[in-house]
Amino acid sequence: MTRPLAETAPAWAAYRAPVPPPHLAAPGQTLVSVVVPSFNQGRFIGATIASVLGQSHDNIELWVIDGGSSDESLDVVRQFAGDPRLRWLSEPDRGQADAINKGWARCHGDVLAWLNSDDTYLPGAVAAQVVALAAAPGAGAVYG
Repeated sequence: MTRPLAETAPAWAAYRAPVPPPHLAAPGQTLVSVVVPSFNQGRFIGATIASVLGQSHDNIELWVIDGGSSDESLDVVRQFAGDPRLRWLSEPDRGQADAINKGWARCHGDVLAWLNSDDTYLPGAVAAQVVALAAAPGAGAVYG
């Protein structure tokens, strides 16, 4: 016997937490929310964060969801704490999918993305994705 999807899929409501509104540099522009799931990725996470915050698209909300790292990850994340677009959470989780769900449940963006903690965006990547989505209103996703 199969159960209805609602009984088998995790509900984002379980991850919801009160979150202040995001910083909007350009209020009329699309807000893109990027979630970076991470666990013990201190040697990579700084380049990942810098690649997101360095995008030409003005409205970005970045969530780093750390699974309770025991390396230098949080020290690196804290180096970016002065940027109002960055938010982070560090607590044990049930893996990458759980971390992404935690992040997306906190996001405010019209466009949701995730970037692995050992990857980086090329300059202009987010702006190109927003343009691609706007050019194809029926599209559910873009990727590179």
